Amino acid sequence: MVIPTVRCDLEVLHLVHTAWCLWRRVRKYVYYRLGVSNTEELIKRIIDVSTCRPDERRLEEFLNVLREVVERRVSSSVIKIEEVFKSGVDVVPFFSRSYPCELLKYRSLGNVIYPPLILYVRNLVDMNSKPLIAVVGTRECSKWGREVAFRIGELVAKKSYTLVTGLAEGIDASATEGALKVGGWVIGVRPWLSPLSLPNEARKILEYSPSRISVVAETYSKPKVRSKSDVAYLYYLRNRIIAGMSKVVVVVEARNKPHSGSMHQIELALKRGKPVIIMEHPERGGTYWEAYRRYVSKGAIPAKDPEEVVGIIDEYLSSSQ
Repeated sequence: MVIPTVRCDLEVLHLVHTAWCLWRRVRKYVYYRLGVSNTEELIKRIIDVSTCRPDERRLEEFLNVLREVVERRVSSSVIKIEEVFKSGVDVVPFFSRSYPCELLKYRSLGNVIYPPLILYVRNLVDMNSKPLIAVVGTRECSKWGREVAFRIGELVAKKSYTLVTGLAEGIDASATEGALKVGGWVIGVRPWLSPLSLPNEARKILEYSPSRISVVAETYSKPKVRSKSDVAYLYYLRNRIIAGMSKVVVVVEARNKPHSGSMHQIELALKRGKPVIIMEHPERGGTYWEAYRRYVSKGAIPAKDPEEVVGIIDEYLSSSQ
């Protein structure tokens, strides 16, 4: 069997796309048929996560199970794969060469925070050719935070690393602007792609530099939500993709709030042994300082300036090769 790449095998992409849209309803049956307990086990059954290479026989077995599922559970609510392509979105299943290898290695620690079986991508880029570095932080940032994020974005891009952000206001937007200024590439991770809901600052950046930004989500269309907490949960799940696909997570400025997006990303990375670098905040005693102290105590690596951040990244990447 030839390992499918993006768009080269419409039938395979249709199967995985449809099954993923129905995943909560069909996953137990898939687990049962393949003899696994959760999605993480399923991925590791099919993929050697150390090399990111699929076992062809087991991949074919998986696809055969999906054929059974799709035939039994035809749903008019699932957007057809052809419509996804017509909107300019690529479909990247977990066994594709285009899927970020680092995300495949992300441990679930349960049956919710697992790597998604599909990524939907606007403006597809090779997510394995260069190290992916996440730069994250609060939307409610200070002037210092914006300046530092911009400089880190510049330095990350100058090193030919790919910047990963959530395309949010504040720190995300400033890091993105810094990377784009020097010709870098940015991967922005969103909860869904259609409609592409972006804050005003990020939308303007995307309109100005569409050719240098890839937008990634695990869901093509916005799910039906009943409350603000449902939306917040989708953003929480988005955060584990940012942390999971990146080699290193850099926190510029975070607020000491237990349910903030930055805090989620820090926790999601630290609990899985992923390096987290956090900037030492110049203002002592406030919420940014308390967040800095809290995460240094949990294992985050402190840094005093952007140059030190990039030095730590370089050292880590060299030692992990």
